Amino acid sequence: MFDAKHNEEREYDELVDWDRRLTREAPFFRELFESHGVRSIADVGAGSARHAIMFRSWGLDVTAIDPSADMLALARENAEAAGSDVRIVEGGFGELAGLLGGKVGALTCTGNALPHVRSLEGLRVALEDFSAAVEQGGVLVLHYLNHERLVTQRIRTMSPVFRETPGGDKFFLRLLDYTPEGDGVLFDFVTLVRDPAVREGAHSIESWPKTLEADPVGGWTLRTRRSLHFAMPPALIGAELARAGFGDVRFLGDHTGRALDAEKDESMIVTAVRL
Repeated sequence: MFDAKHNEEREYDELVDWDRRLTREAPFFRELFESHGVRSIADVGAGSARHAIMFRSWGLDVTAIDPSADMLALARENAEAAGSDVRIVEGGFGELAGLLGGKVGALTCTGNALPHVRSLEGLRVALEDFSAAVEQGGVLVLHYLNHERLVTQRIRTMSPVFRETPGGDKFFLRLLDYTPEGDGVLFDFVTLVRDPAVREGAHSIESWPKTLEADPVGGWTLRTRRSLHFAMPPALIGAELARAGFGDVRFLGDHTGRALDAEKDESMIVTAVRL
């Protein structure tokens, strides 16, 4: 029987086309790390460790850090499948300098991890921790949604994603709301899942419509989760990075390295150097 229970961590891996994403992003990271002489990396909010595993495959010393024990379990599963010995550690913002036991040449925080700080105070704690963890001349890379565009234009939804998975056909939907002050982006993550037995059934032109007689919902289930992101437009994050001891702050629109178009780009990449 179809089990509608789910694993949020595993569904994040299903939502992202990792092969395509890492192929697109790899040249950007390699060039950046090589230009700064990076040998060690802390991947913070590492999630399922896909980036960290890639970085480790380049011969770099990599520590993947995430506060979620469930996500780290998936990260270890992914590392084992890839034959990677990447270091995987449980921890969050404000704890990095102590966990690492030394400074790193680069710190990456991608996948909308940093906006989970929820407040300006939380952001400052995180950036001060980043500053303490990165060696002088080291590089910081942030990647998250372009909040300038979202908040200014009050974008309500993002493009749906469809995936065929062993657990069924899945649509991933994202609906956005905003705090009255404009300092928070409120996400409803909605996942529609259809029982894989529906796809696997031997249906005919005549029998297909009648399947709803036995199951009026057609094998579909709906589940949701909610998340709040603290809004960090370029002006705010730029000022806070300077406050935390970073310079040469650059805002990019994608992994080709082109400049951010704050009105149009869906996400943004921020790079900065530890002074």
